[in-house]
Amino acid sequence: MSLGSRMKAWRAAQRERLGGMENFSIWMPARHASFLKEIFEKLADPGSRGDDYRLAASGWLRSRRAPAYVFAGTDFSCVIDLPSVGPSWHMRPAGGRVYGSYETWVEMTPNEADELKLALMSAVSSKLEEWLRERELLGKLVDHVGVALHPDFAQPDYQPRDGDSLHRPLGDDEFESNEAKIAREVEREAHQSRMHPTDDPTVVYYDGAWNVPSRCHAIHGRYDDQILFALVHIPFGGTSPTNMIEELSAEMWKRFYPKDKFDQIEWFDCHTMPFDERTAQINLVDLKGDSPSWSSVNVGNLPPDFVAAINDAVTRDRDIADLNKSAQMKAR
Repeated sequence: MSLGSRMKAWRAAQRERLGGMENFSIWMPARHASFLKEIFEKLADPGSRGDDYRLAASGWLRSRRAPAYVFAGTDFSCVIDLPSVGPSWHMRPAGGRVYGSYETWVEMTPNEADELKLALMSAVSSKLEEWLRERELLGKLVDHVGVALHPDFAQPDYQPRDGDSLHRPLGDDEFESNEAKIAREVEREAHQSRMHPTDDPTVVYYDGAWNVPSRCHAIHGRYDDQILFALVHIPFGGTSPTNMIEELSAEMWKRFYPKDKFDQIEWFDCHTMPFDERTAQINLVDLKGDSPSWSSVNVGNLPPDFVAAINDAVTRDRDIADLNKSAQMKAR
């Protein structure tokens, strides 16, 4: 559905809700009217696309100058301001600022802002060229999304060069369909990234905090009249069993022993021993009170095969971590 169609549908729905819609008028230079109208339509889009534009523009309200360049880093960031001042042969940004960690906030002079702008532009350009060369994309045109409007290579008479890859969606509907496809692919990739790297039958999956896909080892079995069930942490496995032991134990009970009473199960929370990443520290979890409590256990009092299965799971995870570390070292 095009932007105009979405706006019409939204307005029609809002008319049915008292106070759900507001109209306003604003005076503007006539020569800029059509240009500003397009901007206002994007900002007023009722959907998620409008949310994106409003978020991008929200910074305008917190500054007395407009940003010309924004360089965002992990610890420090820089904004170079408009307007540019000075004669054409000595043009400088009016200023800018560097801010970030350690409560850093430094307003720059025009000369400082200009010097830092040129240095950052050079650094960004070098990194981008490196990225392009690694992928053999330098001097190529690749566009399968159609985000940019009216570029030269999108014109009907453009003749693709050798190595170009152009397949831009036609029209708003096809664009929106492609955007949804991209989102689905990223979501599928995200869930795939949470899968255990090996086909381990002891690994169980569950929804962790904020619905993050999580996993742990489930080591369990019947021993006489009791069921022993160990939840073994997996490094980088999402929300740990410790942090949701009540919910997870209830889920495991329903999944593996639904015909037994919950009180028949003894629960154990396990993770690697300090300074010994191939041996598990096994803690008994008491879930009978108002809140869970943990206590250490003498592993000699537990069935040997139960303890061995827990340590085997920990060892397998350590082997995977060692292989990944080795592969990373070789890649360097």
